[in-house]
Amino acid sequence: MSTVPQADSTYNAILTKVRRLTASSGNSSLTNNDIGLYINCVYVNNFPNAIKTDQMRSVYSFYTAPNIGTYPLNVNYNQGMRSPCYCDGIEMSFFKDRQQFYNMWPKFPTLSFPITGDGNTQQFSFTCSTTPFLPREVTLGGTDTNGNPIRVSDDGQGNLIYNVPNPVVQQPPVPPNTYAKANVPGMINKNTGNPGDRVEYIGNSMPLALGTVNYVTGAFAINFANLPTPITPAAGQNMNLYVSQYTTGRPFSLLFWNNEFQIRPIPKLVHKIDVESYLTPVQFMAMTDSPILNQWWQWLAIAAAIKILEDRQDMEGVANLERMLAKEQDLILERQGTEEINQRNNTIFSATQVANGWNLYGSWGGWY
Repeated sequence: MSTVPQADSTYNAILTKVRRLTASSGNSSLTNNDIGLYINCVYVNNFPNAIKTDQMRSVYSFYTAPNIGTYPLNVNYNQGMRSPCYCDGIEMSFFKDRQQFYNMWPKFPTLSFPITGDGNTQQFSFTCSTTPFLPREVTLGGTDTNGNPIRVSDDGQGNLIYNVPNPVVQQPPVPPNTYAKANVPGMINKNTGNPGDRVEYIGNSMPLALGTVNYVTGAFAINFANLPTPITPAAGQNMNLYVSQYTTGRPFSLLFWNNEFQIRPIPKLVHKIDVESYLTPVQFMAMTDSPILNQWWQWLAIAAAIKILEDRQDMEGVANLERMLAKEQDLILERQGTEEINQRNNTIFSATQVANGWNLYGSWGGWY
């Protein structure tokens, strides 16, 4: 008695379907390596961005370090972050808006004058008494012996960087009887590069560090002779120093912005931070690999075939496959919808305990 073939959702089945959909019968028309590139590209780039399912939801965890408030995230593996988030199991406030976050945690600067120039000294060491203070918020300024401004900042890693203003090029006069847009003042930027500040670099790679700063102890060491053209603070010049002091504590606010987590208060101890994320699937590595859900294999095959036909400029074939892709996507989202049935939306009137929400004291209490 012959056996009945079983459903196959492996990479091999996806590859076979791609060949059928693109009429690529063998390696002579389209190699297996090329198809593999299309399939993996669709799986790790298109699919997780187009479809959000519970199977790709996860919890991203990281551990704080004393006096460190910023933690980078590899967003290639995590498609997006969202609440709820927890510190040692206690819920935190989650922010994605810098204004809201810094309204709660403003960076109030503290001013001091730790350096007084004598016209000769270029190397200075001192300790700031306002400690600890935030990285990336150090500003040291003054005037050199030539009357030019001295502007020093930190890079967030304990290095002091010299900032130089870019030159501003004056607008040339408008040629007579010429009305070209490029010749009208204000319609084209004649400034050299960014009209803001830049930093001095060693060659074209690393910023040139003038010295170091310890954000916890407040120890500064700076040497203006390290510049390609050394400078000297002017005699009698009191150079100003701005820092933003903070107080440590157990974090209860989390900001995710610019691929970084910022937590407040700055921790004094090691804490575990948990936040929800959407993961990027792992690429197919073997012919027997399957997607996270077997159901996804046809969507992946059709999407990969569309990418191939797009490169062939076969727009009619792309249009035909897009209808098939939409049908498979509906089936995937239908499963997600089934999982969310009977899940009540979270509002101020919904709660998991009797003593929460509007009915604060149970069925008899209400507001009173």
